[in-house]
Amino acid sequence: MMLPSIRTAARRAARTTQPLARSYAPSITYSGGQASEGQGGFYGSGGARVAKGPVSWDTKAVASSEAISTLTGLMEEAFKLEEVIRTGDALDEKVIEAKGNLKKLMTGDEVTELLEGLEMGGEPVWGLSTKERHLVREAKEKIHAV
Repeated sequence: MMLPSIRTAARRAARTTQPLARSYAPSITYSGGQASEGQGGFYGSGGARVAKGPVSWDTKAVASSEAISTLTGLMEEAFKLEEVIRTGDALDEKVIEAKGNLKKLMTGDEVTELLEGLEMGGEPVWGLSTKERHLVREAKEKIHAV
């Protein structure tokens, strides 16, 4: 039985693993000097990218927890109405009523105002979880679908 040489094993290891520093090298910029003395360090650390003048803040850019909880409740109601529509006969009185209620719910002032507060520039505002962002987008799609 022949064992692989040390050189062969080293070449295989070099091909399969990349040195850690080399893999991160393109994303890190070091400016030199000693960070402990207030000079040098990695770009973006120590306030290197802090705004020098006054910064304006738009309060509409952040989500309201009350708005998202209200939208969650309204969307749960919409999902229940959709379930009635999906499981019933299209000509059934309950299904026809559910369709009307769904349209009234999704195009009503409450949902419209909530979405205006939870969107900015056509996108969900800051402070929402991924699930909440999806809910805002889904509500917007439902408005256009009914």
